[in-house]
Amino acid sequence: MSQIRWGIIGPGSIANNFADALNESYSGKLKGIASLNDKRREEFGNKYNIEDKFRFQNYDLLLNSSDIDAVYISTPHTLHAELSIKAAGKGKHVLCEKPAAVNLIEGQKVINTVREAGVFYMEGFMYRCHPQIPALLKLIKDNKIGKVKKIISSFGFNMNQVIPESRLFDKKLAGGAILDVGLYPVSFSRLIAGVALGKKFLNPLEIKGEARIGDTGVDEIASAILKFGNGITAEVSTAILQDMKNNAIIEGSEGFIELDQPWDPGRDKGPYSSKIKIHNNGKEETIEFKGPEHLFFFEAELSSQTILKQRQEVPHPGMTWEDTLGNLKVLDEWRKTVGYSLPQDYY
Repeated sequence: MSQIRWGIIGPGSIANNFADALNESYSGKLKGIASLNDKRREEFGNKYNIEDKFRFQNYDLLLNSSDIDAVYISTPHTLHAELSIKAAGKGKHVLCEKPAAVNLIEGQKVINTVREAGVFYMEGFMYRCHPQIPALLKLIKDNKIGKVKKIISSFGFNMNQVIPESRLFDKKLAGGAILDVGLYPVSFSRLIAGVALGKKFLNPLEIKGEARIGDTGVDEIASAILKFGNGITAEVSTAILQDMKNNAIIEGSEGFIELDQPWDPGRDKGPYSSKIKIHNNGKEETIEFKGPEHLFFFEAELSSQTILKQRQEVPHPGMTWEDTLGNLKVLDEWRKTVGYSLPQDYY
């Protein structure tokens, strides 16, 4: 097998990003689309020249197809775990959009299932696959700013108004900022804190969160302080009704590092461009990253290559299974501290 044949479940906006990336990929190609919505399925199929017989009217038809090797799941959050488990049960490899599940309980079921099924699985934090992240981690390991003391990061946007029918404001669909984009700063902070202490990632010892819960019952703006071992702290913030800097700063004993685009350089289309700025003893150094690729190319290519190598997990700093479970644990605690619970938390 020279290329992995991908099927996409759920033709949302981010599915378009992944489909565009597959058009650039050497190791993967787009084969099928599944959607319950006839109009969206046909529009997506026409846009990406998908054969009519691979435009599936429901998810089971795609999962039962022998012409599909792997699936990309980009449905609302509440279906992620269910569809990942079902796909693994059919022997399909899985790349699931974040969050892998709405809580740790569901996430553990996913990981148990994919492990037993012997299939590939990764939670889709595309930024972890971008070239700037390994470069950043090397700077931390090389003590370019001395010992890491604080990590400050944000990811937020402004929908300008509450839209009750949107998944972002629907508690039944696990809406809200924390589970939509707040998980990026959390995963980033855990990554940096871990590498700073010679580990692949690290979970905080203490979490203190704040949030504004809106009329629809979801968190519209949220923040948290994460306290790790050895004196490292992280400040994370997120929103769906407030614009934020959407950057990341790592403060050390001898300077600081700033990422101007930690999450999505080149998201909608290539080329991508991002910078890492290193401030040390009054001097500033800038490392630039530029390339023709779409941001999601790196995720699509890494996933496809890993499957072709018959491995179940991507290498670090991609999201490994234990990293995913650790992130879900922190998100559960963050939601708990701000009083945002979901029905799935109780069974």
